[in-house]
Amino acid sequence: MPERCPVCTQPFELHPGFYFGTGYVSYGLSIMVIALCFILYALILGLSIDDNSIYYALAASTVILIVLQPVLQRMARSIWIAFFVRYDPNWQKHLPQQS
Repeated sequence: MPERCPVCTQPFELHPGFYFGTGYVSYGLSIMVIALCFILYALILGLSIDDNSIYYALAASTVILIVLQPVLQRMARSIWIAFFVRYDPNWQKHLPQQS
């Protein structure tokens, strides 16, 4: 990951360990993906406690999470930095301070 945005020069690492908090965001995104997978599985194929369909849904959710992990990681980092750095529509006039 670059140290600064190539367009507006905003530093990405605001302080050491800044992105440790993305674990919480990534966890929330993962829970949303799992819930969505289970809901879709239940609506399309049906879930039952009488057969192994719950295990199939869990396996499908696990595979989908593994495949989506790079996307979820980047989304979590983007969401996390958006909590602390507000978007400025006039960023060309108000460049971030160089530190």
